[in-house]
Amino acid sequence: MYLLIDIGNTRIKWQHRDQKNIISSNAVLVEDFMDIDLTEIKSLKKVIVSNVNHSIVLDKLKENLIHFNCPIVEVTSESSEELINDYTDQTTLGVDRWLAAMGAWKIYGEDVIVINAGTAITIDLIQIDQKRKAHFRGGMILPGIAISLGILNNSTNLIDTEIGQSQYPSLNTKDAVTTGILTSIQGAVNLVCKKLPSDLPILLCGGDADLIFSQSEEDWKSRIKIESDLIFEGLMSYVKKLSFFDIQVCY
Repeated sequence: MYLLIDIGNTRIKWQHRDQKNIISSNAVLVEDFMDIDLTEIKSLKKVIVSNVNHSIVLDKLKENLIHFNCPIVEVTSESSEELINDYTDQTTLGVDRWLAAMGAWKIYGEDVIVINAGTAITIDLIQIDQKRKAHFRGGMILPGIAISLGILNNSTNLIDTEIGQSQYPSLNTKDAVTTGILTSIQGAVNLVCKKLPSDLPILLCGGDADLIFSQSEEDWKSRIKIESDLIFEGLMSYVKKLSFFDIQVCY
């Protein structure tokens, strides 16, 4: 049995599973990490963790898991046998982006665009070279919906930070802000799509995936597939492929 943990900027998600099946899963907000309840889990072979930058949360989880007496492996964004990381400095690539790319490669196995619509929105590219080696080519990062709303609220006299309807022209501030934010995201995706082959598939994940998909333009909407578990798929590739000596083990 394995425990996969994704500690993101906003939420902590986890899956308890074996090699093939998810036994249970759950999520909490990062600020509620003290409420994480893992008592239903009776035994574990390995814990695999994606942690963007929450050392306190990871330390608490390690305390809760110590009685299982199993390795707790924190994944890094270094190249693997399956996927080559072309980032100039691999250590600066967010592990969530890397794992989403690993998951996308595991599922699709061909050139693909990966959009992770979380606290930040990342639009990344996986390409196969002439020797059939898969490469993470990098991409772009832009503010997510919540960050964009927060910036506008903190920098202006806006009061309402809730998502409204996306429509132009908008007749109220909530809808106008929502339309502006979603249109900027659409513009970034359109830019990427225009630079790459028109038949390249798009895998979309993250907490705002459904919202972004619903507002997508029809000419590239048909190319999108929502894969909500891309990061977990990436984590599973480490369960199957890497030994404890290949990545950081923390007890």
